Amino acid sequence: MPHEQDSAVGDSMSDLVVRACTDRDAFGRLYDAYYPRIFRYCMRRLFVRTLVEDVTADVFLSVASKMRAFGGTTEEDFRRWLYRIASNAINAHIRQTKRRKVLLETAAQSNRLYAADSPRRTRPGADSLDWPALYQAILGLSLREQTIIVLRFFEQLSHEQIAGVLQERSVTVRVALSRALEKLRQKFKVDNVNHV
Repeated sequence: MPHEQDSAVGDSMSDLVVRACTDRDAFGRLYDAYYPRIFRYCMRRLFVRTLVEDVTADVFLSVASKMRAFGGTTEEDFRRWLYRIASNAINAHIRQTKRRKVLLETAAQSNRLYAADSPRRTRPGADSLDWPALYQAILGLSLREQTIIVLRFFEQLSHEQIAGVLQERSVTVRVALSRALEKLRQKFKVDNVNHV
């Protein structure tokens, strides 16, 4: 009987986060739950599957090596920490390799910038968007702005969650998001005028 009660308590994600600091099996369950999300996030920033696999693996190696020192106690704490590590890894890779052009060309050629299971794909008008042009415009933003746009619209994190990832105030994220969206609007206005 005690084992049944322990397993019922242990099923909560926050409990799993706490246990994962010292329990390999608990960490394995967190890995299984979050690997697809982090892989998808990396894919939406880097586009090249083999590169995404490497960066995602590096993210989880970093998480595993730092897990004992992780001070969070909730799933939300873990999610923010994990996305922060992933964002830093992606941005560092882009800065180090200067491969934006190659990444963009790959994304444009594949014309498949959304994962097949993405619920946003079914939104009205989603198929009529010029995804390669949109991604090219996003890649023209600063790395911080790219991170905010992808976390907000592709990972569907709230302003507060993004603020936690970036370790900034929520109002700062809202202002940065607003400015980034305005830059994108201006880019498409200019492009639309040039194509008329």
